[in-house]
Amino acid sequence: MGPQESLNAFLKDVADRPFQWHVWDCFTFTNEAWRAMHGVGWADDWLGRYTEGGLYLRRDALRREFGFRTLDDALDHRLTRVSGLPPRGALVVTEDVQVWVIGAALGISLGLRAAFLGKHGVTTLSINQVRGGWL
Repeated sequence: MGPQESLNAFLKDVADRPFQWHVWDCFTFTNEAWRAMHGVGWADDWLGRYTEGGLYLRRDALRREFGFRTLDDALDHRLTRVSGLPPRGALVVTEDVQVWVIGAALGISLGLRAAFLGKHGVTTLSINQVRGGWL
């Protein structure tokens, strides 16, 4: 099965899996989608480092932990930013769904739409509603 088919199968499996703090959030959702496509997550070494005592780290604590001033800086360090509309399978960000302490939500490009994790499962937005993409 290729990356696109693996992504489709993954999204079908998790379509109704609701958001759960520290267990199934936008980071773990995108990391597992990436794993389905590529065999490894886009940031496996970041798992568990953005929480402490059952709570998400605040922005200043995130900056100290990861060494980046912004989410985009962290993504630029980890992945390659794409120009124009992000291709299918790219990691994307938006402010048009529920956003958290990072000021945006992480998702995966599906081509003309992008998948994000909502309170009740996977939701999609037009690809025009994302503000950046990384491969």
